[in-house]
Amino acid sequence: MFFAKKWCILWTVLSLSTVTLPAASTAAWAASESAAVKSVPVSKSSLLYIGKDEAYLNGNPLKLEAPVLEVKGQAYLPAVSLPSLLGVSVQWQELSQSVHLTTPSAFAEFQLASKQLKVNGSSASFDKAATLINDRLYISMAWLEQYISFKATKNEELKRIDLLYVQMPADGAFHNDTMPNTKPIAQFSVNKDKYRLGEPIIYSDTSYDPDGDAITSVNWTGKAEAIFEPGLFKVSLQVTDSKGTESETFSRNVEIVNEPYLDPFEYKVYHEPVGTFVKDEEATLRKYLRDIPSLPNEAKLSKERPLIVSDSPETFTEKGFLYQEKVNGKARLYADHVNGMNEKVQFAIVVRNPNPDKTVKITTTRSGEVYPSIYANLIGNEASIEFLQDEGNKPETITVGPYQTVYYKKMPEFFPGQGMNVIYDVETDGEVYFSFVAMDAGADLSSIGMFERLDYTGNVRGTFSGSDVTWNVDAKSFTKPSSLAIGDGTSDPFVTGDDFFRKHDSLNLGNYGVVYKIHIENPRKMSVLLLPRGGVFKGPFEVNGRIIQTPPSGVMMDYQGYTILARTDGTEPSLDIEFTPAAGSAFPVDVIFYPLDDK
Repeated sequence: MFFAKKWCILWTVLSLSTVTLPAASTAAWAASESAAVKSVPVSKSSLLYIGKDEAYLNGNPLKLEAPVLEVKGQAYLPAVSLPSLLGVSVQWQELSQSVHLTTPSAFAEFQLASKQLKVNGSSASFDKAATLINDRLYISMAWLEQYISFKATKNEELKRIDLLYVQMPADGAFHNDTMPNTKPIAQFSVNKDKYRLGEPIIYSDTSYDPDGDAITSVNWTGKAEAIFEPGLFKVSLQVTDSKGTESETFSRNVEIVNEPYLDPFEYKVYHEPVGTFVKDEEATLRKYLRDIPSLPNEAKLSKERPLIVSDSPETFTEKGFLYQEKVNGKARLYADHVNGMNEKVQFAIVVRNPNPDKTVKITTTRSGEVYPSIYANLIGNEASIEFLQDEGNKPETITVGPYQTVYYKKMPEFFPGQGMNVIYDVETDGEVYFSFVAMDAGADLSSIGMFERLDYTGNVRGTFSGSDVTWNVDAKSFTKPSSLAIGDGTSDPFVTGDDFFRKHDSLNLGNYGVVYKIHIENPRKMSVLLLPRGGVFKGPFEVNGRIIQTPPSGVMMDYQGYTILARTDGTEPSLDIEFTPAAGSAFPVDVIFYPLDDK
């Protein structure tokens, strides 16, 4: 039996008049029989009784699922009995609520709810082919004789139909290579009858190809994820199969009622995938994301690891010492420079052991570096990604003997106009001096002593009190969009220190080299957005161990768009975000916490 919810599917009965076998069909059978030498056609004879479910097949009693009927002078067979009586395929398609009939010369699809019929991909009259009686499908013999060859004679006195049918062998039935390729069938459904303004519309593509060919192209017209004005909106679908045959266009209206659900801005916050850059108008971004409160938080600067920054002169025009500092224990080394000379040079970090009788071991626990490049934003972004992802990797060690000077790091040749960015976490078991040097390409250590200290030119340079900031943020139950500002110097103070060369106070404007760790226990349902508001920005965030590029390609500008960093559903035990300001990017930036309702 085939069921369509309450539809029990039954097959046609043949016309009450006598039908002779068409000559064309006889010729087709002969050709098929000649080709299919492995088997021969099978003759079947049936006795069918109008109004009864009793029949005889080749002399043997046969119980039909439903009685044969007569409607307006035409005979109809129950659909479910057609395979046994006429040897054709009948299949119920639950998803599309339709009956599929396959004959030697046609593929027919009967859509029960809408009473639509397609034959070989083209629309045809459902009422001329079939009828629904007591929720059962019957098909007219007058229609069926176009596609199945048989001989039927009615005995008026006995109310009986004598049916003779020649069934083709299994290896040849229902297939004819001379037939044209059947059109694919385009169809789709939506999940609701009506939608509110901004409510997501879910489409189910139920297209298929009667020949079993793959659907290789899908062309939608008018398809929208959500619509923000009331009315009827036409959506159409056309598909193409692997043989290049196009379907007819299938269309339906989507009704939008005048009831608010989400506006265009909110829809993107709710539904754009994590990691997406969402471009929007400046006025819209300022309306929704400007002057919003800060979430309650506890901020702590760890002073366990001093931060040593060499970024002045950022663009050097002569060779020499860029910066130098003494380390005994933990430190973070950070350097960002551009070759402003007319010749290639090399950048190196040199380490000197001033102890006369002690060998010092230097362990690198975390690192991020990028070879010289002309793309300033890419340099900082790539070095930051490498550094964030390097935590927990196997440490590297070098040893420096008494009074010995060695290369800690030596970058490849540094051509004019190229920049570089490096960041390293180190630990030493004794006192050493780290020096950042711009030197002759290919020079050895013996020439370093001749270089002078380069003058400070206004960028960040110095040794700062700490390199890691931890924020414990309360995001359990806030109800309005809130934020945390990074690199604004007010809610996020810049770290302070002094310049080893100048013996002068220093301020790390932008907190370059600082690593921020934002921890949120039991976050509520929300989207987390990154909005730049200081200028050009490109930088990575590590969210629960996953790198999110902001933006995924190119750069962001202030108040031109935002990147979705994360989305929570209210069941997560925690949310952890780690970030370090990327060289070449402008600050401040806002991390926006946008509460989501259960929509």
